Amino acid sequence: MTSRRQPSPDAPEAHLRRMNRVLDHIDAHLADDLRLETLADVAAFSPFHFHRVFRAWTGETLLDFVRRRRLEAAGGRLRHAPRDSITAIAFAVGFESGEAFSRAFKRHFGMTPTAWRRGGQLLWERRQRMVRTRPEPPASHYPVVLKQLPEREVLYWRVQGRYDTMVSQAWTAFAPRIEALGLAGQLRLGMGLDDPDIAPVSRCRFDACVVLPPNWHEPISGPVSRKRVAGGLHACLGYDGPGPLMQHAWRQLLNDWLPTSGLLVGDTPFFEVYPVEQLLPAQGPVICELCMPVAR
Repeated sequence: MTSRRQPSPDAPEAHLRRMNRVLDHIDAHLADDLRLETLADVAAFSPFHFHRVFRAWTGETLLDFVRRRRLEAAGGRLRHAPRDSITAIAFAVGFESGEAFSRAFKRHFGMTPTAWRRGGQLLWERRQRMVRTRPEPPASHYPVVLKQLPEREVLYWRVQGRYDTMVSQAWTAFAPRIEALGLAGQLRLGMGLDDPDIAPVSRCRFDACVVLPPNWHEPISGPVSRKRVAGGLHACLGYDGPGPLMQHAWRQLLNDWLPTSGLLVGDTPFFEVYPVEQLLPAQGPVICELCMPVAR
């Protein structure tokens, strides 16, 4: 009698790690070939199976997801890289021509890239903030310091949804796993992968990360994935205050400091670095350092 192979108890979590690997690959390679066959290979699925799995996982077709991420990335560059031409930004996020980019941008945001750059993004951000329905208090100002940060390897737990609710849920779920793996003494990073002033709040992704020590080779299981966080030059802002108000400190970096710094925003993700003594999820004030990649 031939016995049927039983599915691994870790199969759902291995599936999650494959899909997170694909989403990370898309964000890191927006200008590259992101066809179905390429990404199916990254996920180690057959193209037919991958297409169905991707849609079930994200709620979007692969084509729609890639187009949205390219346009959202372009929206950020149009705002924060004023010296870059619209055509250069179009190529940098994977469009074959400025004309195709402009058409797609207008369909998605309801305005041309030029109108967005001339102030239209403020109208879009206002609408996004209305969706979040939370008044904004005056921002506190903190000093910004330029630092060369090392590359780090991390384990991460990813959630999707409104940052004001999902971030706490991510740390609540991940903290026991960090303890069980003997990593409680390591730095932790919080990484919002999407700009809530541009992306739909329901699509915003957050990675709760713990930095791995050198030569860490323990097996991982469950809904945890592994990746490298790029180092290099970062503008860093120390924050000490209520967690919900951290978004205003991020806006200080982007809206107030960056335009007068003479620097350009980098292409790698922004992140928060939490000291070992900071409890997560935080029950009171949050102490951390906000880190934004920049280039000269």
